[in-house]
Amino acid sequence: QASERIAKKITEGKKLTSTDVIILLLDQMNKRIDDTNKRIDDLSASLNKRIDDTNRRIDDLNTSLNKRIDDLNISLNKRIDDIKEDLRSLHQEVSSIKSDVIALMREKLKTG
Repeated sequence: QASERIAKKITEGKKLTSTDVIILLLDQMNKRIDDTNKRIDDLSASLNKRIDDTNRRIDDLNTSLNKRIDDLNISLNKRIDDIKEDLRSLHQEVSSIKSDVIALMREKLKTG
């Protein structure tokens, strides 16, 4: 409002007082400050969006890696269980062969 009054003074060709000049300078400074604040707000919004996007990508990557780890864990546990079962079977087979060998040796000793 004051700057409009001063602008009217200028168009009418009247002289500006020192106060008028100071008011114009302050008005220009306020406009620059407002422009700077707007740029800061825009940069802040842009940075916040980029941070949110980065956080979302990190969360997605974390989820993906956790799934891979869980899948590998399940797969490895299954393989371990399969190996344990194979080992039990082999142990039973060796025990059976051992029993057969002992029985054959006893027979051999009886006949021999």
